[in-house]
Amino acid sequence: MATPAPTRTPPARPTAPLASGAGAPGAAIATPQPAAALDGSAELLRRTLPLMSRHAAGYAPDSYALWYEYVRGSNPALRAELDQLVNACERLSHALTFELHQKHLSDRGEELVRKAGAGLLELMHTMRTSVEVANSEATEFDAQLTAFGEGISTAESPEDMRQHVDTMRSDVDRMNRSMSGLTSRLETSHKEVSRLQSELKRAREEASLDPLSGILNRRGFDLELGRLCRAASEQGIAFSLVMVDIDFFKKINDTYGHPFGDQVIRAVGQALSQLTQRKDIAARYGGEEFALLLPETPAAGARDVADRVRAAIARGTIKRGGNDPVGNITISAGVAQYVRGEDPQSLIARADRALYASKQGGRNRVTLDG
Repeated sequence: MATPAPTRTPPARPTAPLASGAGAPGAAIATPQPAAALDGSAELLRRTLPLMSRHAAGYAPDSYALWYEYVRGSNPALRAELDQLVNACERLSHALTFELHQKHLSDRGEELVRKAGAGLLELMHTMRTSVEVANSEATEFDAQLTAFGEGISTAESPEDMRQHVDTMRSDVDRMNRSMSGLTSRLETSHKEVSRLQSELKRAREEASLDPLSGILNRRGFDLELGRLCRAASEQGIAFSLVMVDIDFFKKINDTYGHPFGDQVIRAVGQALSQLTQRKDIAARYGGEEFALLLPETPAAGARDVADRVRAAIARGTIKRGGNDPVGNITISAGVAQYVRGEDPQSLIARADRALYASKQGGRNRVTLDG
């Protein structure tokens, strides 16, 4: 979509404390430790392994992925269901573990995560075995040193002394080979850890991206929304949600065909990403519906952002093969500011109601919740 570049940098958005009090729905949501504080750390692994060991699936890849997500705290639905099930039956079966994985985690990106996670576990066990062997050999070598000292102190002839020295030299050579092998295995393990970390990072990025629009998918949006809700509840800084819908999208598909409809999806995704600040989060919510998460932005500032994006898209055109560019593509939007203590679904529902009001009001407009 050809969209005119803004003529000046938008002014910094004002921040405001979160609304609270009688109007805030429900109690504050649970706030497990943020994923960023654990991701990729030894602390995450330390907390995950005991949970896995208590259940029938043990250290299987499905079990690893399930409890890894539980410890990260970034999947509230999974966390709530696991808590409920463990309270009810204490020990999860293989079948139930697989069913939970299929329900909450199964997609291509998560499959890569499972494989990389299983690789990390296997690597960890290999390194532990190597260290245990080295410890055993070190203990044996210590005993040999003690025996060497005793032998030297009681040697009765130069020949006895020579035999003890030859034995000690052989023991030292064997210990050096053992330590050299351990060092080599640890170096190899370090490289493998780096490779698996890169693979995990890539897999998680892929699992959260929408391939058509190039921005976050629904899963990525849910994770970011949960993170912002937790942070906002703890810190009391406002953020806003903008729900966006392409106007008359079915008519666009019927008139120009679905390939052009895909072009429109891509163009709107690019506009949402390019016409907002770096800290803002654009996502494809589903179908022709999108979402913008605007950290540290109260409702009035979010309305201005949404209206700027709306106006730019309305002015733009989209190329259609060898035909003339198509214009008059518009969007409608609804804006809601997070209320301290509300759950993510409540915020989405309020933004959706504002979006519906924009549709009912004639489309190509932005409506503020309330």
